[in-house]
Amino acid sequence: MQRSQQWTGRTDGKPWMHSSLVWLMRFLPIQFFYGVMDIVVVFYLLFAKPRRQAACHYWQLIHGKSKAASWWHTYLHFRTFGKAIVDRFASYAGKKFRYTLEGNEAVEEAMRHNNGCILLASHIGNYEMAGYALQPTRPMYAVMFGGEKEHVLKNRQRLLEQNGIHILTQDDEMGYIYAINNVLNNGDMLTVFADRHFGSDKSILQPVLGKEASLPKGPFVIAQLYPEATVVCTFVIKESTHGYRVVVRRLEGKTAKDYATAYAQIVTEIVTRYPYQWYNFYEFWEKD
Repeated sequence: MQRSQQWTGRTDGKPWMHSSLVWLMRFLPIQFFYGVMDIVVVFYLLFAKPRRQAACHYWQLIHGKSKAASWWHTYLHFRTFGKAIVDRFASYAGKKFRYTLEGNEAVEEAMRHNNGCILLASHIGNYEMAGYALQPTRPMYAVMFGGEKEHVLKNRQRLLEQNGIHILTQDDEMGYIYAINNVLNNGDMLTVFADRHFGSDKSILQPVLGKEASLPKGPFVIAQLYPEATVVCTFVIKESTHGYRVVVRRLEGKTAKDYATAYAQIVTEIVTRYPYQWYNFYEFWEKD
């Protein structure tokens, strides 16, 4: 098998573009930026060839669309992703969104019993948005990609820390491992993405949406090493202009493979329900 192409993990655009966008969003309605994004994604569709190809392959391989139809679905797909990006920058500008929780009882129980909680996140929906609005009852630490652009990381950190959420980066491997150990031994909350490889190439192969995919092994090993902690996966799904649904599902298992299998099954269920909110725009599935 050949490993899938990795995603760079960086937000497109120059710092001055991002700063200007945040400034404008303080004065103009979010629908205006959705309209602008509808035009921008046409150029993105034409000129962002690797991402367009990956999205078209997703519609052909997973959803059985023809080559011609996959272009139209990819345009709609990019359009949905564009709205997610707009919402993220709108949060930086102070705009508010509504959140509906579904299945959060497992997290609440873990916090009451001081057992710690591992939240396995994914790039389905707009996961970052939950951290800007939800206020956990215990300290939460989010493992994030350290190679993101500095000004984007600063905005994230500012908003997350207002809600008691702290960022851990993977730049210092030993420090990162030590921090995770402290978080879970203290009974706090740890959130880590479980659908993309960053740094380590160690992987677990699992069927996702009916096709074999390579998932990073690290998050599932963490779940195995802390059996007292509650393990859940979380998805933040856009349902309306200002509304999101936060879906939480508990994972059961003993080994890393058990947790990876359960995670892949729930990812398959959620993406089947919300196919346009799959935001892994690279060759995710294994190639023969």
